[in-house]
This record gives sequence, structure tokens and C-alpha cells, in this order.
Amino acid sequence: MLKKASLFLFLFIQIAYHGLGQYIKWQEDHSVNYLRLNLITREIDRFNQATGWVKLDTVKSENADFREILPTAEGIHEFRINQTSTYYLTIHCTGQVYLLDKSNWTLKRIDQTFFRGANCKSSVFMRGEDMYSFGGYGFWRSTNIITKYDFIAKEWLSIAAEGEVPESIFDGMAGYSSKKDRFVLLSTVNMNDTEKKTAFNRDYGIYEYDFFNQKFTRTGEIKLPMVLNFLDSKETKPFVFNGRYFIISDKPNKEFAYDTMFFIDVEDNYKVYQWKNPHRIYLNAQQGDESESYMHVSGDSLIWSNNLVKASLDEPGYTVASVQTLLNESEYIGTLDEGTWVEKFSILGGITIGVLLLIFIFIVYNRYQLNKLNKSIRLMLGANERLFLDFLILNYDQGFVNGHQIIAFFGKHKSSPESQRQFRAKLIENFTKTLGLIFSDQEILDIQLDERDQRMFTYRLQSEIYKKLKSL
Repeated sequence: MLKKASLFLFLFIQIAYHGLGQYIKWQEDHSVNYLRLNLITREIDRFNQATGWVKLDTVKSENADFREILPTAEGIHEFRINQTSTYYLTIHCTGQVYLLDKSNWTLKRIDQTFFRGANCKSSVFMRGEDMYSFGGYGFWRSTNIITKYDFIAKEWLSIAAEGEVPESIFDGMAGYSSKKDRFVLLSTVNMNDTEKKTAFNRDYGIYEYDFFNQKFTRTGEIKLPMVLNFLDSKETKPFVFNGRYFIISDKPNKEFAYDTMFFIDVEDNYKVYQWKNPHRIYLNAQQGDESESYMHVSGDSLIWSNNLVKASLDEPGYTVASVQTLLNESEYIGTLDEGTWVEKFSILGGITIGVLLLIFIFIVYNRYQLNKLNKSIRLMLGANERLFLDFLILNYDQGFVNGHQIIAFFGKHKSSPESQRQFRAKLIENFTKTLGLIFSDQEILDIQLDERDQRMFTYRLQSEIYKKLKSL
């Protein structure tokens, strides 16, 4: 009885142990196929749509300890080296970098990193011959750490960025655009478990990183309602990126009775297109251990499983769709930073109110200055000079006034000619001197010889002075 119990326990342990699924799984570079490596048996399998999983070989080790590899179905990246049979293989959360030679299925570790758990789900990509890792999550908080792998030092080296650096590079849509030569980040979450679960802050910014000047720029903010709804309402946000388009799948059952996809064009002003699934194809875009079954990009096509809705066993289990075909069937819905009509109206209203306020302030200020000028003129001019100013303004449109008109206006026509001359000379002198103090470096009066009496002058306000004084 004891032997039977021991045998049963042994078998149970073996089944449980192998049932743990000690695998790493990843999509092959520029291919529709997936690879799966059993970390216990070292068997490597390839998956394609026609055959499913097929064993290829047993991986040989060269300076690689399989016990140090983190079992995972996500966060594994493969990059082909110069069109050879050798590939870089990176493992997220560990910083480990391997060389995988597919000609003889040999795995060689080339890094000398010692940390674990600092950059889980980071964005890893190749830029030419350089390998980068941006952001991630580790030690109970999201990060915005930028690192570049040094093939000589065999270590990841940090990069200090300038500009508008996002607080976090995690849980958003991120990818490298080779045509723009920019790392693009759309929406990111800043998480810190130390500050409780309420410290979950999503930044809806649109960021681009320039590799030449090592500078981040916040080029805009996500405002398009449909994309905001996707970011706010979905716990998992699966997306694929083909170097130009971020492609995200959504199930907005409240608005549509079928799945839909959004295409965000990072090369054309972040224009957004919506594909409303006219063929009613089942979209399997979720994330999980069976990554080969879910939507992924291969070149210019999307591939995903439709096994759940197969009409028969003979029907293909996968759907392949050209990105361009899907775009041709899509509807343009706006740019990523385009807000709702309410927001547009509020912005326009704000601008209108601002302009009107500036106009009002200008009018009030101008009126204040005119009142101040008028007060200064009235205080500085004497009684006769104030009357003379009113007389000149009143008769400006009639032309010049002569000495006789001035004398008659002040009622001095019965006085002697000498007295009239002295009064007129004193009036003109005091008037021009006083206004000259207010309007410095400007001629006050336009004085001409009287055509009828060459012994006398005619007077009129200079046109610029008249324009300033008539509105007082």
C-alpha cells in the first residue's frame, strides 16, 4: 500500500511539474511563425497556421543556464543580425541578452547583467545596430528609465534624456518608427504601489524621443473621444505596431454590435481611422499565454485566430488581413489630439472672450489716457488759452482763422491796435508753450501769412495735434 501511495505521489508531482508550462514563447522576427522553448527538456517548437506546433530540435547551451531564464509568454523579443541565421533574444524583467543560432539551434548568453524585475514589460527595439529598452515596471512601480545595450561592456547603460520626459513609460502604446527615427509613446500610466492603489495616474500625452539630441517632446495630448474611451474602459489594452500604425482592437458593445479596430498613423499627424468590421470577422486580440493565437503583425498584414467561430474543421483557423485593405475599409475619425465639439466650442468661446476682453481693456485704457491728457491740458492752460483751444477745434474744418477773428472772439475789437497785437501775441505764445510741454517735439500750430493782409498771420492746429485733441 505504501509503495502504491509513493508511486501515486511521484506521478502526481511529475504531472504537476510538467503542467507548470516551463516555456518561453515569442514571435519570430519578420515572420508569422512563433517559437516555443521548453526550459526543462530544451525542446524547441515552431508554430505556423497550417501545422500548429512542430518540434524542430533540442537547443544546445553555450554559456546559458536555462534555470535563469524567466518562463513567460510575453516580453520576449527576437532581432535578426545582418540577414544571418543568428538572432538576438532578450528576456524582459531580467535584462538578459542571448544569441540564438538557428542553423544549429545553439543558445548563448552574451550579457553580464545581474538584476531582475526592474524593467518588466519594457519596450525593447533595435535602431540600426543599437538595442534599446524604454521604461517598464519593477519593484512595485513604473519607470521611465532609458537604457541602451553596450555590446562591449555587455551591460545595459542608462541614458539621460532632456526635454519633456514622461514620468513613466508603461501600459501605453509605444514603439519605434524607423521612418521618423523616433520612439513614440501614446498614453502612459504612472504607478507606485507605495502610494496605495489610488496612485494610478494616466498621462494622455503624445511623446516623441529624438535620438540625436536625446530629447523628449510632448507633441500633444490624446483627446479623441473613441480612443479615450478605449484607454479608460479597458483593463488590458492589446495593440500591435508595424512601424507606422498603432492598431488597437476594441469591443464597444454599447455603440456597435461587433468588434472594431482603430489605426493611428504616427507618420501623418496622428490621424485615426476606425474599421467597423464590415465582414463581421471574429477579432481575437486579447493577450495571454497563447500569444500565437492572438492578433499580431507580420510585415504589412495582421494575423489572428478565429478558432472559436469556425464553421467546420476544414475552415482555416486563422484570419489574415492586409493593413492597407483594412485601411481602405476604414473611416477617418480625426486626429488623436482632436477633442469633442464641446471642447472645440469652449476653446473658440475662450478665444473670443479673450479677444473681446483685450479690446475692452484697450478701450478702457485708451479712454483713461485721453481723460488723463484732457485733465492735464485743462489744468495747464489758462482760461484764455482753453477758450482759444476750443475756438481752434471748432473752426478746424472751416480752415485757418486770422487775427481779426481771434480778437473778435475774445471781444477785444474795441481796444487799441497795439493792445490787440500784444494780447494776440501773448495768447499765441502761452498756448504753444504750454501745449509744447505736453506734446514735446511737435509743432502745435500751422501759421501762415494772411493772403488779404500780409501784415498778419492765420492760424490753425496741426493735423496730428487736432486728431489727438478733438476726441478729448
